[in-house]
Amino acid sequence: MKKILFVLIISGAYSGGFGGSIAFIGQLPQGEFKDEGVPTGFGLDINGLWYPSKQLGLGLNLGISQYGNSERQIPFNYFTDLITITEKTTNDIAYGHLLLKIVPFHGNVRPYFEGLLGMKNLSTTTKLLNENCTDDPDTDHDDCEIASSTNYSDNAFSYGGGGGLEVTLTSFEGDDDSNIDGVLSFYINARYMVGDEAEYLKEGAITFSNPSDGPVQTTFSPSTSKTNVLQISLGLNFSF
Repeated sequence: MKKILFVLIISGAYSGGFGGSIAFIGQLPQGEFKDEGVPTGFGLDINGLWYPSKQLGLGLNLGISQYGNSERQIPFNYFTDLITITEKTTNDIAYGHLLLKIVPFHGNVRPYFEGLLGMKNLSTTTKLLNENCTDDPDTDHDDCEIASSTNYSDNAFSYGGGGGLEVTLTSFEGDDDSNIDGVLSFYINARYMVGDEAEYLKEGAITFSNPSDGPVQTTFSPSTSKTNVLQISLGLNFSF
């Protein structure tokens, strides 16, 4: 029985298709999240899908968006203000979901529906950056970064659904060697994502004491609320 099940899964995977997409997203806070003064976030959304049939896709959704940032110039050390460095603080939402996609109709214009289930992480990170520096694009790190620290982080259960529209841009047929057909499409979609309660920082939630009074003391004023968002995506999808 186990061998039969294994064969069915493998044969299903090879008989189906695969797809991937990348999109620019805007995440609009809803409900309590909006009432707390959290601004719209912008970022990237990536999807990977396996299609056991033309109407059904199963896969993984990953993404990250930034919902605020601030920066200031500060003295390099306590003893002199002749040299300054940049302190940059960013607020991010990163997420990962299991993804179910239903495509009921097929053609050059295809409406579809989605369901998602997973987790999101809200974090605030501060970096110190050298002001007189050029980052080398050939390295896998920021050459101007002196130090960094995560100031705040919390996780929340996340789920939701939505729908969208795919429009075929071009398609191609594989040669005799590859025998792979592919379709490149533009798509737009909207998802309403329900997020459980989380504790997080937003812009203006970090304050500092007066340096003239001695070593600087930092105060955090976190918010706590549900983390619902309306996500709008514009992107490209490739399936084969």
